[in-house]
Amino acid sequence: MPISLLTEKKIIKKSLKNQLGYLIQQERLSSYLDNNINNWFKKSHSFIQKNNPFTIFRDKWKRANKHFIEKTKSFNQEIINEYESFCHAIGIPFNTHFWLEKLKENAEEKELAFRLLLNEWQKNLDKAQARWELEQINQAREKFLSELQKWLELIQQLEQNLSPFGLDFGLWFDDSLGSLSQKSIETLKRWATYFSNNKEIQKIADLLGKMRQIEQSSKIETITQAICVNVPKIDVDSKEEIIGLRLGKDLEYALPSELALMADSETTILFDLKYLESKLVCFELQGTTYQEKIDEISEVETQEKEKLGPMILCIDTSGSMNGMPEYIAKAIAFYLGNKAKSQDRKCLVINFSKGIETFEISATRGIVDLSTFLQKSFHGGTDAAPALYHALSLCQSENYKKADVLMISDFIMGELPETLLNQIQQQREKGNKFNSLVIGNLFMNNRLKTYFDNEWIYNPNSQQIEQLVNFSKM
Repeated sequence: MPISLLTEKKIIKKSLKNQLGYLIQQERLSSYLDNNINNWFKKSHSFIQKNNPFTIFRDKWKRANKHFIEKTKSFNQEIINEYESFCHAIGIPFNTHFWLEKLKENAEEKELAFRLLLNEWQKNLDKAQARWELEQINQAREKFLSELQKWLELIQQLEQNLSPFGLDFGLWFDDSLGSLSQKSIETLKRWATYFSNNKEIQKIADLLGKMRQIEQSSKIETITQAICVNVPKIDVDSKEEIIGLRLGKDLEYALPSELALMADSETTILFDLKYLESKLVCFELQGTTYQEKIDEISEVETQEKEKLGPMILCIDTSGSMNGMPEYIAKAIAFYLGNKAKSQDRKCLVINFSKGIETFEISATRGIVDLSTFLQKSFHGGTDAAPALYHALSLCQSENYKKADVLMISDFIMGELPETLLNQIQQQREKGNKFNSLVIGNLFMNNRLKTYFDNEWIYNPNSQQIEQLVNFSKM
């Protein structure tokens, strides 16, 4: 009995539906499961084919059957011994006396015995192989289902923790979820819990995500386009259709009842009088013609919304950020990264300390890869210059033209190079925005100016936005 992929798929999905029905009905997850089931089936089928213990017995039966068909070998002790060996291997009884007695029969009886043995051999071989394959596929399915259920439970946890923040299933489900682990889930849950308990942080993240969305420009457009329109006009000289009755003397349009007056000598005089006085009842006809008319479109005022640009997030992972500040920074980066994905914005994350490490969110590198990347830390000194230089180089590329740059840090660092500040100003004039979120307020002791268009200061102790500032530029 061959194993059917369709049957296995139905069994697996039915089992999953009983526990996680609403989840596996999601289109993208259903497609992902189909691919995984197909791959599992191919591997399982290949394993069964390679490890089939009945192959040797199948080959022996084929040889014996060939001898019987081609009559190259008659019923003999060797064939009986091979069948006996098979019966012992699968644990079914073998009647030695019966088959040995058949060897003593005449040629015709021996041929019948040969056919009987081959039929019994094939029947028992098919049963044994089908039973073994069924056991193997059941074991493989049970193991696969167990792994799949564990993975889907992680997906369910992820969905429950992320959906309150507008990160719906279709957004965050991507290929990276194949490597989803319990550690990743715990990290994501901590970030989600932090957001749910801290409305101020969520407010900052939402505000940063909408910075570009509120921008719009007004434009006057003048369209000088002539449109030719055919306007219908009544034509009384055209006799296309009857529209009513009238009095007249047009014989071709006179009613039949009027023309009938001429058929009788007594009514002919009446017809003549009507004709002379133009009082014959006639059909009234008219037609329609079309006249071209040219329309012109005058100026139109439109509102244009600027398309949301790419996003570059610079996350400080230096030693001074160790602990809650770094945790807050990465939670916000995770939230904004997924916001960017939901808005179809390109997004690149830069972890920095003394050096930098980058991660770009894409169709194949999504939520799990991002969370794994954000778990990395340098915990060295703080040098924001390499991160900003890299961000500036990206801003000059086509993919990150007019990007919003956001730096999240405690800003306990030295002054930025003058050349870097000049480049920031040049890119600002080209439409880029440079924003910052300061974790803590220690930097205020040494610095009263900022290099950023907008700067938010967040105190993790009070969990409040203490100041929303826009300093004068350097």
